[in-house]
Amino acid sequence: MTKLFDNLEKFKDRTALIDSDDIEYSYKDILEESDNIGSQIEKKSLVLIIASNSVDSIMGYISFIRSNTPSILLDDSFKVGYAKEVIKKYKPNYIFSPKKYFEEFNKFHNLCSLKNYSLIKTNFKRFDKINTENLLLLSTSGTTQSPKFVRLSNLNLQSNTKSIINYLKIKSHHTTITTMPMGYSYGLSILNTHLASGSKIVVNNATIFEKKFWDKVYKYKISSMGGVPQFYEQLKRLNFEKMNLTNLIYLTQAGGKLEDGLLKYFGSACKKKRIEFFVMYGQTEASPRMSYLKWDKFFSKYGSIGKALKGSKFKILDKKKKYINESKKIGELIYFGKNVSLGYAKVLKDLRNGDINKGKLFTGDLAYKDDENYFYITGRKNRISKVFGLRINLDDVEKHLKKNHYKIKCIPDNKYLKILTTKNYSQINIKKIINDYYGINKNFILISKVKQFAKLNSFKEVAKFN
Repeated sequence: MTKLFDNLEKFKDRTALIDSDDIEYSYKDILEESDNIGSQIEKKSLVLIIASNSVDSIMGYISFIRSNTPSILLDDSFKVGYAKEVIKKYKPNYIFSPKKYFEEFNKFHNLCSLKNYSLIKTNFKRFDKINTENLLLLSTSGTTQSPKFVRLSNLNLQSNTKSIINYLKIKSHHTTITTMPMGYSYGLSILNTHLASGSKIVVNNATIFEKKFWDKVYKYKISSMGGVPQFYEQLKRLNFEKMNLTNLIYLTQAGGKLEDGLLKYFGSACKKKRIEFFVMYGQTEASPRMSYLKWDKFFSKYGSIGKALKGSKFKILDKKKKYINESKKIGELIYFGKNVSLGYAKVLKDLRNGDINKGKLFTGDLAYKDDENYFYITGRKNRISKVFGLRINLDDVEKHLKKNHYKIKCIPDNKYLKILTTKNYSQINIKKIINDYYGINKNFILISKVKQFAKLNSFKEVAKFN
């Protein structure tokens, strides 16, 4: 299999990226710059990328992928303290970061600079035992900022990218716009698929509530957008059904289950507008997408995540570790495919490892299948919530607040971070601590006082928020 981004030369003078100042960069431009960055890197080095939705960030990322340089990718929304923790644990030989971070890393040597980014050489000795299969490390839980990373290979990324291009029929004349952070696996996947297709990407940091976002949508005739459930909640508030989006071909949704009301709303609105709406399912551990529901099955298979990507498959495992063949029986969803990650890394020495997963992923999601082998998610096995599509380890949140002398309990939810307390704590203080450390929007933190903590995940606790 070819390497991801090895085909970019054939797109030459086509526009690849359009920045926030409406400056256009061709594929030739980004290849020249990325090759220049890559020429500064010594072989068998490890790079830390502080990623952002910017042309510079994308150029650096392309450079390291094309040069087969193992890289750790963090989003620039993560706190500097967390980046320093990662540096301490993984000892990268280079850091590619926004210049605003440079003062934090000023003990290292600045090799070269782009418009807003710097390539910094550290003084760490190269770890020459890195397994060459390890190409990209992505955070397992964006907001809890765990130093645990998913190890992805070129095969993982390339196979997933190729599958998505094929089923979404992404063409070189298509144009998309960034609606998620580059450091989030779903947002990164959209970049991968459109770059590998020779498409045009409008690099955006504005929210959909800002006029400049929609100015770009209309100016550049955006043909597709992707988003997590909260994105579609916001889009509905803007009366999507009344928008004149004649150039929009399709929408994709992943990062958590969309509520029934929103599914019905977008299904109806998209049908009238002749826009295809793809419900998808994925995890970072799968590079990141595993399934999609065909648009022509949207109404007959309402609420389904569809079927696994071509060349991959789902199975359902019961509590006795046996596979379930019958329909409508719930168990853990297991995924098999070339895009399943190699495994995890918690420290630098873990990069000696190769493929531990062997193409098999225990998703941690509970699911069932119907008589036609369409799959439906019903819940989670463990204490994980998704807010804006980012996985939050609730145990981590509880431990962090305990360090700050707050005894609380988190309740799993796929829309809000829900917290229970038994004392009259200041909700303002709790929300500030969480926002400062994890970057979770205060509007998506719900806190409720109870007399005592009930049994884990009980209905009584859930009812406190309804």
